[in-house]
Amino acid sequence: MKHKQLLALFLCLVIIGSSKIISNNSNVVMVKDVSNNMENYWIENYKEDDESKQINIFYPVTNYKEVNDLINKKIDVYLNRFKNATFTSDVKKLEISFEDFEYSGYTSFKFTVKSNIGITHDIDEVFTVVHKDGTIIDIEYLKSKNNNILTFLHDNCYKELKENENIKQYSTEEWINSGLEKDSNNYNNFIITPDSFVVYFNPYTIAPYVAGIIEIKIPLEYIKESKIIDII
Repeated sequence: MKHKQLLALFLCLVIIGSSKIISNNSNVVMVKDVSNNMENYWIENYKEDDESKQINIFYPVTNYKEVNDLINKKIDVYLNRFKNATFTSDVKKLEISFEDFEYSGYTSFKFTVKSNIGITHDIDEVFTVVHKDGTIIDIEYLKSKNNNILTFLHDNCYKELKENENIKQYSTEEWINSGLEKDSNNYNNFIITPDSFVVYFNPYTIAPYVAGIIEIKIPLEYIKESKIIDII
């Protein structure tokens, strides 16, 4: 029994203490592995903490290079923007965390970005990465399956927004129409959960910052009935 306990302790120390470089082209390198669901992904943490800035980023590393490269690329956008920003005070923080959602072989990662470069409030944003067995499921992929997907998303998001009291209070028809234009970039932040296809709109896209991150849930049953996304 003692031998088994010692072996288990040794393996835990090896997992926690190991390090890994996942991309030579990314700023997110040389971070510690954290034990997680090792069959699907593990979690890594990039951290900087000095007098000039505080950065703390948690992100998944999967078994698929294309997925990892996309995650790194998206994280680097926020990391580089933060490092190149002109700070207005001593408050300089960047935090990125994530949640994962599984449905019928699809893995969705929802990343929450919180940054502050000295303005009066934190800047909260969301970005997503969805894949199935290493194949990236983005809006361009969905368009390749059904070219009407943007119209479908536009119409459903518009309907939900018109009934959203928060949007009614803070936004305008012109702002909403601009943010919902049938452009792939407007609909590329989405995840697939067991019950919904969820689209996210960051602050200033369809409403001011005070309205927060807008989340539109389209029931999967409705999507299946419409046959607009035949991969789900």
